[in-house]
Amino acid sequence: SLFGHSPAKAAESALTQQKRDASPFSLCDPSYFVPVLDVIEADGRTLIAMEFQSGGDLGQFRGRSFESWARLVDETAAALEALHGQGLVHRDLKCGNVLIDAAGHARLADFGLATEAGLPAAAGGSPYNASPQQLRGDAAQPADDLYALGALLYELIAGHPPYYPEVTRDRVLHEPVPALVPRGVVPAGVRELALRLLAKSPRERPVSAADVRARLAAAATEADGHVEPVAPLPSGDVARAGPGRRLLPIALSAAALAAIAAIIWLPGKLDSGSSRIAEEARAGAARESAENQARQQTEAERKAARDAAGVARVAFETSFKALDERAAARWATADFARARDGGARAADRYAAEQFAEAGGNWQKATETLATLEKQLPGALKDAVQRGQASLANADTAAAREAFGLALAIEPQNAAAKAGIDRAGKLDQALLVVDTALADERAGRPDAAEQGYRRALALEPQLKPATEGLARIAAQRSGNAYAAAMSRGFADLAAGRNDSARRSFQSALALRPGSVEAREAIASLDQGQRASALQLLEARARAAEAGERWDEALAAWREAAGLEASLAAAREGIARATPRAELQRRIETLNREPERLWDPAGRAEARNLLATAAAAGNPRQRLAAAARELDRLAAAAQTPVRLQLKSDGVTQVTIYRVGQYGTFSERDVELLPGRYTVVGTRNGFRDVRREVILPPGAGASAVVVRCEEPI
Repeated sequence: SLFGHSPAKAAESALTQQKRDASPFSLCDPSYFVPVLDVIEADGRTLIAMEFQSGGDLGQFRGRSFESWARLVDETAAALEALHGQGLVHRDLKCGNVLIDAAGHARLADFGLATEAGLPAAAGGSPYNASPQQLRGDAAQPADDLYALGALLYELIAGHPPYYPEVTRDRVLHEPVPALVPRGVVPAGVRELALRLLAKSPRERPVSAADVRARLAAAATEADGHVEPVAPLPSGDVARAGPGRRLLPIALSAAALAAIAAIIWLPGKLDSGSSRIAEEARAGAARESAENQARQQTEAERKAARDAAGVARVAFETSFKALDERAAARWATADFARARDGGARAADRYAAEQFAEAGGNWQKATETLATLEKQLPGALKDAVQRGQASLANADTAAAREAFGLALAIEPQNAAAKAGIDRAGKLDQALLVVDTALADERAGRPDAAEQGYRRALALEPQLKPATEGLARIAAQRSGNAYAAAMSRGFADLAAGRNDSARRSFQSALALRPGSVEAREAIASLDQGQRASALQLLEARARAAEAGERWDEALAAWREAAGLEASLAAAREGIARATPRAELQRRIETLNREPERLWDPAGRAEARNLLATAAAAGNPRQRLAAAARELDRLAAAAQTPVRLQLKSDGVTQVTIYRVGQYGTFSERDVELLPGRYTVVGTRNGFRDVRREVILPPGAGASAVVVRCEEPI
């Protein structure tokens, strides 16, 4: 026959030509494939002349019994085994591409999509038979052909391919395989093999075409396990009963007929034989009843497992859909894929009527999804943070991807929306930066600066713009530095030292680390240091003569700062430091005479007076301050009279002085200071009086009486 071949299948002509030229096909048994007689190019079309196969294709066996097509499927698997052995993948296996020759043997045709295993593969092929990996565009693998073989088996068993009639890419990738209901008598093992071949993951499928052939052979030799075809049931009570319930009415009817026969033929002659027959009939009925109950129990347990699996399936699909809509495949790829594969395995078990295992798989997959649902806030936070970090690095593409993921997780997320908006502004700002950078490189700093500032108005934290402004500022600073240094040297040569210093200091401010500017200023300082030291020494000695020891100490220290090795400065500091400290402490006590009321203050005054007496000249100011301190110290040690008045029943105490008991009036003498007078009386509230007795004060009176009853 001659088949038209579109340009989309140009690969087939190459493959068939290779076959004729001792290609890898020549190493396979030619009986597995439809012979290609010639390849013809005409009118822009590629035509392949193949040997006519009079038996039609495998599709004519859809819905028929396993025995009718078992050998043909085995031969198809053998063809795949030979093809895979040469490192090739067919990629378009379906009933229409399995042709039957005149001898009734299956031959594989149509290698338009065939390629070497592991290579990228072109799109195309039957959507009903393409594996999830083939739909995703993964590299071709023998597992793709095994999936297609499962779809072919499904079609022969059910009469239609999986997902028929609404096959979509998403259904094949994510939805479980629809239940496989046979139209003809098919071993249960064959149906389970079809579902295993249709597993989403290649790891769940049989490992090779040889493995498939072995499983087919094992299933064909099963003693039982055949699944009856689906067909309408006849009307009537017996027909409506399930397979496990048809035997009981028939068995009961046989027992009844046996009893009637005994009555008709043996009237009046019942003997031990008839009793035995009756007993056997009753035993048979009881046995049938027990078996029926067991079947009903098994069916009830089976239904309960199926219902539980259905509930688990709904829970899984609800959780899966919710997380799929929130892009779980992007932020939890491995775990989400594991849950998806678990759901697919559960669907396989359910289709094989292994309901308990299916329910367990769905429940486990749902638990994985529940764990992922708890991770949603963290995934959202991570996506937003990655987007913000990308914006900080001016990577708008990565930022959009991260914020897009965040919006997929939470469509109304304000931070992600703001991030997308900011990414748009950042793109505009980067375009402005590119223009400014071109101006900068072309020697137009003013235009470049304006551009960088416009970019910062769009995106205030844009690093390339801030760096551009810094470069322009550095360039301008360098120019200004060079000009300042030139002016300084010109002024120095002209003897204008003050002007030269200002120029060098301006240069140093523009470039703080400039050695050149520091050395220029140092050369000016060297000439002025000597005169400055003379002036400071004169000022320090004048301050010493006037007993302004703090002023003298400051002058000596400034001189030492200019010339650390100056002996006069060191001696002056040693001489002025103790005198300044002594003068300061005496004058402080004179300003705060209340400190002399305490013993510690009086002891300090005695020490300071002794030190002042031993001090050398000049000492006129020191002597006056010492005399005033001596007067204040003497006054602080002169007692002052205090008059106490009470009621004769109140106990009077002066803290840190003593208890005075009860009286109406009493005079006491105390040193100047602060005192607390307390009155106590049983049944009355205590009274407290604070008394200050300054030095030289006249007699003071205080009333202490407890008059408020408790």
